[in-house]
Amino acid sequence: MTDSPRTTRVVLAPDEAAELDRLAAAVTEHAEALERARTALGQAAGRIAARYDRGGPAAVAVKVGWSRQHVSTLAAAHRAKTETADGAEAA
Repeated sequence: MTDSPRTTRVVLAPDEAAELDRLAAAVTEHAEALERARTALGQAAGRIAARYDRGGPAAVAVKVGWSRQHVSTLAAAHRAKTETADGAEAA
């Protein structure tokens, strides 16, 4: 059995550490942008689907590749939000 010391980690070169920091920051920035884009797409899908009495959710679902049920839920949320805003303006 050998009693050699174990190295738990090495010290990265400054340029390597800077590269990893830069790339990690880019991933975070892009992830936040992706979340904003997903939110905007969901809101637009709900708004557009809510404009139609029938067939709107199905058409939007096909266009964006989501289920009709998901788009119907987004449309219902949009309608509820709109009705709440209209009710607040009327008061």
